[in-house]
Order: sequence, then structure tokens, then C-alpha cells
Amino acid sequence: MVVDAGDKAAKAEGVGARSEALEHGDAPRADDAPRDELPVLDAYGLSFGYGSERVWDQVDVALYAGEIGYLTGPNGAGKTTLLKCLAGWMSPRSGQIDVLGERFTGRSRAIRRQIAFVADVPAFYEDLTAREHIDFVLRANRAEREVVDRAERMLEAFGIAEFCNAYPSAFSRGMRQKLALVIALMMKPKLVLMDEPTGPLDPDARVLLGKLVQEAARDGAAVLLSCHHELPGVAPDVVYDLRDGRLREVDAHDSVVAGGASGPGAHDAGPVELGAGPDGCDGEPGTRDAGSCPGGVAGPCATAVGDGGSHA
Repeated sequence: MVVDAGDKAAKAEGVGARSEALEHGDAPRADDAPRDELPVLDAYGLSFGYGSERVWDQVDVALYAGEIGYLTGPNGAGKTTLLKCLAGWMSPRSGQIDVLGERFTGRSRAIRRQIAFVADVPAFYEDLTAREHIDFVLRANRAEREVVDRAERMLEAFGIAEFCNAYPSAFSRGMRQKLALVIALMMKPKLVLMDEPTGPLDPDARVLLGKLVQEAARDGAAVLLSCHHELPGVAPDVVYDLRDGRLREVDAHDSVVAGGASGPGAHDAGPVELGAGPDGCDGEPGTRDAGSCPGGVAGPCATAVGDGGSHA
């Protein structure tokens, strides 16, 4: 989905108005707008800091169904912290986050199940195999056969299906990243947040991730990923740049990061070919409460992901 200049201007004006209203204590409710016009992600007036240290403030982010956004900025600017706030892992000092038209504070399991977050350092249970992690998330979400088959095809496409009976602790960093991506994307969430997802991936896996992001957008998801380099073949609809405590929207087609993509509308390419995939690997699923998924996140984002570290 490519948003024209008029739509972008209207979106920016709307977000700015909500941010200003929030500052004066009279922010409109998310359900004041028609449901079909609401963004998937609508965050406004966000501020964050540690003690007296300000990381960023007055941050506004909006993404609609089918949009792909890049989050850029120097190391230490606070991109990871912002993504964690948007995913409900951390709480901003001020501001409001609406997801799918509902106010999101990180406590709503119904909304959490529609959010997938892959942090820069995936973390997994030490006593569960890769297969058991997959099965746990599928069962926690009462996944239908179509989703189960999709998970198997993704494992095969990423080249890790034959290792699914091993523990993630024995995987290379790239393999752990692939497993995290499978868990995050197999449920087809409505909001996908990724923190530097391509870093440990090999070139073929980066291309596959680009195709999966394209597919997610075509299916109506909003995707926001932090990056220093473009995702192969994926031209963003919007680019947000975070630096010096401020977030600004830059021209998606002129940005340095987006320069290597295949041009406007690049994510309108054809369907992803994941192949038939194997019947699956045998393995006894572990026992976990859905509220104690890896990283403490229920729903499809039960990957998990992140060490809770710096605000890089």
C-alpha cells in the first residue's frame, strides 16, 4: 500500500492534533473516528526517560493497515525503547497508544494477541526445543490447521525445519533469529514490530523476510521495523527518523535506508512461495501458561525476545 501525499498530510495533521490535545488533557478517544478509518497503530504525545535523563519526547507514530514503516536513527537514539513501548513491554512516561482503535497499555491480552514483536536479541526457554516453542504458541492461540501448516512451511523455507528438535541455545544467532521470525509471523498478527531483524540473517533469509513482510502488508497488517539498511525488495510507505530525542517523518523515497529498495510500491509484489514444507517434526510440547510466554508476552509475539537492555 502506497499512501499519496494528501493522505500523508491528513495523517500527520490528525496525529499532531491528537498529540496537542493530549498535552492539554483532552485527547479524543480512539473510537471517535469511523472504525474503517482508524490506523492499526496510533501513538501520540509519547515521552520516555530514565530518572532525569530524557530519551525522547512528544513522539507521534501512526500506521494504517497495509503500511510498512522503517524506523531509523543513530545507535542510542532510543529506537529499541520506542518499539518496546509500542509493543507493551515498557511504559512511556506520558502519551497514549491505540492499537486497532483501542487504548493499549500492555495489559490487554486481546490486543497483545494481535501484536508480534521481535526484539534484537531473541530469548527462549532453556528447557523447550524449537518444536516445543512453536507448539506452545500454536496451542496457546488455538491455531487452526492452516496456521500449523504455515508454520511448518516457514521453518522449511528458513532452512531450520530439520533442527526443530534441538534447543534454541544450541542454535547460531541467525538460526535463533529465524525461529523468532517464524513464531512472530505464523499467526498473521495485525501489528508487526521488529527491532533490527536482518542483522544476523544470511542474504537468502533477508530476501525471504522481505517477502514475508510484503505478504503481511498485503494481508492488512501494519509493519514497523527499525533498520540501518533496507529490507531487500521492500520500499516503505513511511520512514520515521529518531534522533536527538525527537521523531520526525522523512520522505520514504528519498531516505538513505529506503534507497536500495525497488521503488514505490515494491511491497506489492507477488505472493510468497514458501513451498510445501515437511509434515513437521515430532516433539512433546512443553507446559506453560499463555501469560508467561518467552519475554512475558502472550499471543503470537510469544517469541521472545529481547534482553531488556539499552535504548539503542
